[in-house]
Amino acid sequence: MLTAKVKATVKRRTLSLAAAVALPALMTSAVLALAGPAPAAQASPANHGTDLARTGRVSIAITSMNPRFAGPGATVTVAGTISNGTSQTEAGLDVQLYSSPAGFSSRDGMDSFLSRGVDSDLEAAGSPFLLPTSVKPGATAQWSASFGVSALGMNEFGVYPVLAQLQLVDNFAGSVLTSAQTLLPFWPGQRAAGLLSPLNISWLWPLVDQPHHQVCPALTNNDLAASLNPGGRLSALVTAGVSHPDADLTWFIDPALLSDAATMTSPYYVGGTSTCTGATKEPASRAASSWVDEVRTATSSQPTVIAPYANVDMTALVHQGLSGDLASAYAAGDAVASSILGQTFTPTTAWPPGGTADLSLLTSLAARENIGTVVLNSSEMPPADTAVYQPDDAVASVATGAGRSINVLLADDTLTGVLAAGDTSSGAASGSEQFAVEQRFLAETAMIAAEAPDSARSVVVAPPENWSPSQALASDLLTETVAAPWLKPATLSSLPTAHDSERAVRRQAPPASQEIPGELSRSYLGPVKSLGIGLSTYKSMLYGASPSYLQSLDEALSAAESAAWRGGGSAQGQALAGHLQDYLRSAENKVSIITSAEVPMAGASGQIPVSIQNGLLRQTIEVRVNASAENTPGRPSQLTIGRSAGKLVQVPPGEAVTVRLPVSSAPQGSTVIRLSLSSADGTLLPFTRTQLTVESTRYGRAILFLIGAAIGVLLLTSVYRGVRRRLSDDGQVVYEEADPPGSVVTGTSAQHPTEAPDDLADARRWADDA
Repeated sequence: MLTAKVKATVKRRTLSLAAAVALPALMTSAVLALAGPAPAAQASPANHGTDLARTGRVSIAITSMNPRFAGPGATVTVAGTISNGTSQTEAGLDVQLYSSPAGFSSRDGMDSFLSRGVDSDLEAAGSPFLLPTSVKPGATAQWSASFGVSALGMNEFGVYPVLAQLQLVDNFAGSVLTSAQTLLPFWPGQRAAGLLSPLNISWLWPLVDQPHHQVCPALTNNDLAASLNPGGRLSALVTAGVSHPDADLTWFIDPALLSDAATMTSPYYVGGTSTCTGATKEPASRAASSWVDEVRTATSSQPTVIAPYANVDMTALVHQGLSGDLASAYAAGDAVASSILGQTFTPTTAWPPGGTADLSLLTSLAARENIGTVVLNSSEMPPADTAVYQPDDAVASVATGAGRSINVLLADDTLTGVLAAGDTSSGAASGSEQFAVEQRFLAETAMIAAEAPDSARSVVVAPPENWSPSQALASDLLTETVAAPWLKPATLSSLPTAHDSERAVRRQAPPASQEIPGELSRSYLGPVKSLGIGLSTYKSMLYGASPSYLQSLDEALSAAESAAWRGGGSAQGQALAGHLQDYLRSAENKVSIITSAEVPMAGASGQIPVSIQNGLLRQTIEVRVNASAENTPGRPSQLTIGRSAGKLVQVPPGEAVTVRLPVSSAPQGSTVIRLSLSSADGTLLPFTRTQLTVESTRYGRAILFLIGAAIGVLLLTSVYRGVRRRLSDDGQVVYEEADPPGSVVTGTSAQHPTEAPDDLADARRWADDA
């Protein structure tokens, strides 16, 4: 039936929905069973006089189907519940099943049936189930009904509708209250199905959570504990995945989650301030230890894709010019995963947050990160010709701006939505909700295979990254993956090279550059970008810092760039960024230059003492002092600073080191010297800027001239006296003029004094002129 209806050139059609078949007012339940399904409406007052007094409604739900998919001659039993939400007791209720001998011709038809629940081709299936008792207000009753597939004429591979209609029969008058619908795959066997080969199905199994990392050795909160405990979201995912090794899962793991869970395996701290104080100590978590061990076991034998640290919003980072942060997140993620899981990971596959990307991101991944395969939503690359039906297939490729092609695996959008419906993050899923997800998953995969049974194709299943199924639901879905005869589990990495007859389908390429709905905005990432610059500056001055400390700084920045903060989570991301900013500001304030505001200088040159203070408790810094004299307009400074000022200096934690700056040619008066520190690679540390003023009197130089002149006069006088004494010793008479009247002379004549009276005055004058 399906092979005749579905061709590669036939458009998809939606099953037409006929108007409900009107039922006569006086019908028994046996007669109702022979007619098509009636509208699910309340009975009229004529048929049910107390109907106007209802304050709620009576509802029906399907909770199980056995078997989940039928074979030739099978009897299908459908069971469920009836709930009375009215204020009165309900009696005379029965359930009638309906189905069809014709299967759906498209997935669109299945969607329409599930949303509307009525089809003109439906026929009564089996006998109605009459509730033996009444249902009190607020109570729930069980029901079960069966039918044979052969009696309906099911014989071709495909998916068939099943509808359960709740009817009210009172005094031989009947009315329809409500209905529930589900889907039944039919498998006639490999040969009868005409299936060329089973559909390759590959699961991407996500272990992702909000990052709880901050630069201080403490988690932001203790929310992760509940998720790791038995029955929690992350525990359910790992337990279900580990118990189904034959499902060939490909694990997708955020290394930030691994790091946070590993932190909890020992006594750990939660909360605290940006100065790393005030945190609350928590005992080691046995659940975290068990969870990490299970992940380590699973990834040792199954393929694993390691996300960049904190599953950063790679699309937004590329759009905002932060590709370097993406590279840093990949490096940090690989290092964390390797240390915890005990094996080396080389990123070859990427799953952008939300499964969305444009060519700018794909080009960056291919060129900078050497990514060869990317997983996107199937809606990202629809067929180029949408007017012609193309069988669903997961394997495609696209040429990037880097001059190379990248494999694209298209995760089925509909299946992603089906799995999201089973999310329990807002509370436990009911039995009917869990059944609906499991049965819909089975039917969707059967329909994909039946659309083009003569082709070899693949399907990728990618749940939402924060998927929160119950352990039972996750386990049942993997059981169906292995048990369904039209499916063949395959690893994600095997799909690009697997035999696939539909990969040549022309598809629309992603846009060159396009903002993805929900991505971290420019206004959010702007401050984070400035924070990253400050972080690089801080790291540049550290000397001999441990790799783990440097990595923790990078991880804290990546945590602020996580895709978890999209939408309503931006406040939490901003809080993480603010915590890191406060930490950096506190650390930077502990590194400073200490010097006097004014330094007197008596001479033309000298040395100015400058102290470099390192108040960090554990980190040594390596810096150099930068000094420059300030020029005033129209009067360039004559002061010069020696080259020895720029030498690298290492300052141990909690200590200060003094550096002496040689200066010379200081002009008389005030000269401002601006000081700062820079790291070994020349990065300026702007938080260390300061200045001092040199007050030059030049008295020291004048005194030097004075002393020199005095010594010179003394030498001349000594030479003069020595010559005279030598002449006296030779017997020559030296005539001296008589002293003028009233003068007092000792030892010499007034005409040849020992020291001229103006010698010192002349020396002082020379000093002043110098």
